[in-house]
Amino acid sequence: MPPRSSPLPTPTILLPGLPPKTLVGIDLLTFTSTANFHGIRDLPEGWHFLYTGTTESFSLRCGGWFYIGDIQSAGAAGQDASTAVTRRTLGGNGADATEVRVWKWNQDVEALVPIIGNSSEEKQEAMRYKANLSAIWQSGGLFRYRSRISSTAVGGREEDRDLDDVDNQKEGRSDWVGLTDKISPQLLSRILGDPDVDVDGKPRWTVTSGSTALRDADQIPGLTSQEATSADGTAAEQEKDLRFLPVDLKRTWREGAVGRERTEAAQDRSWALGDMVRRVSQDGDEQTGERQILGELQFTFLMVLTLMNYSCLEQWKRLLGLIFTCRAAVPDRESFFTDVLRLLRLQLKRCDDVEGGLFDMDGDNGAEFLVKLLTGFKRTVDELRDGVGFAVKFELGVFEKWVKEEFNWELKKDAIVRRGMLELEDGEQVEMEMNDADEDDETGEYAPVIVDLGGGDGSPSPELDMKDNE
Repeated sequence: MPPRSSPLPTPTILLPGLPPKTLVGIDLLTFTSTANFHGIRDLPEGWHFLYTGTTESFSLRCGGWFYIGDIQSAGAAGQDASTAVTRRTLGGNGADATEVRVWKWNQDVEALVPIIGNSSEEKQEAMRYKANLSAIWQSGGLFRYRSRISSTAVGGREEDRDLDDVDNQKEGRSDWVGLTDKISPQLLSRILGDPDVDVDGKPRWTVTSGSTALRDADQIPGLTSQEATSADGTAAEQEKDLRFLPVDLKRTWREGAVGRERTEAAQDRSWALGDMVRRVSQDGDEQTGERQILGELQFTFLMVLTLMNYSCLEQWKRLLGLIFTCRAAVPDRESFFTDVLRLLRLQLKRCDDVEGGLFDMDGDNGAEFLVKLLTGFKRTVDELRDGVGFAVKFELGVFEKWVKEEFNWELKKDAIVRRGMLELEDGEQVEMEMNDADEDDETGEYAPVIVDLGGGDGSPSPELDMKDNE
């Protein structure tokens, strides 16, 4: 084979010291490292999430968010994902072509950590790795960035890896951009705290599969969380606190609300959504608050997808539970609800990226939470008067058609069979009735009960007297 020509400089991340057979993931791609794997080149502009695990399953996964290009534009208002991915795919990414990150394997914490450059020795070490970049590239030690990968092992021939379908690569990159376009440095710092800054002044926000919000943590009396720290001061952060937006679905009314106002706010959570938006808005611009919520939806889902983080799954469900139980806010925040539906459709599209299907969408009960939420939301949208919420109605129609074809979900309430004959294994047929459907319609055992509080003369009800005397 003729010798390779000198490489053109491209954004690259070097991973010196990474042990072979380590699980490596970047964005929507996962693979197992080989002895000749030393990093990833040709990184496109935008957000990336790189994580590792000592084994493919049943091990702590540690990862970090970093940005290639001008980080000030990350999560900017009005950013169009399709336009951005076209520009990035064609190479006009605006990123510094010489941008090279160095994350070194730390055996003490079994994770990749950036070279901080606190000493002259560390700065010289980073310079040596970068100076050796050309030799590593010529030896085939750099894996070219892919949104997806074929069954060819990493570290194999570059010619074989080039056989990946180009259209699939563009689709995978487009999906990743759509899954991260609302994430910003401010959002990551709010949730994960201040980033680590490497020798070149580039930030990295770390998170692990063990990171959790305080409300989701198991509180065991007598035990305190201990943060493992390596010799160079890098925290393993298995117990890192995730600072999510506060969502309390049991209290969705304003302070001091009583009577009808409290009842309506419990049934229509629009006030709680608006209050959350206003809390995280900047300079009174509620669109920035809406982008924060969308960004947290993106962050939590991707941390479930890549790290299988339980706390992120719970927050993802809480946010959806708040958003899809709003009524008055739908026409008032039409673009927000449209964006949520588009994002959720894209997220559901990528659920099967996890082996076996992360949410067991095709199971009998795996999707029950989402189906129930979306069925109620569809009924809410259908009840909007003509000409109101057109964009939401259109996007919900597209979403409904897609989940019907993909998962055979039925979001129309009338299409649910509530009573029918079920044939048992021995051939016997029994009549079955689904009582859970009564809850939303307030029928059956969920029907309102009228209580007589007196005979109109101010005398107490006998029933109430009897209960008081028990």
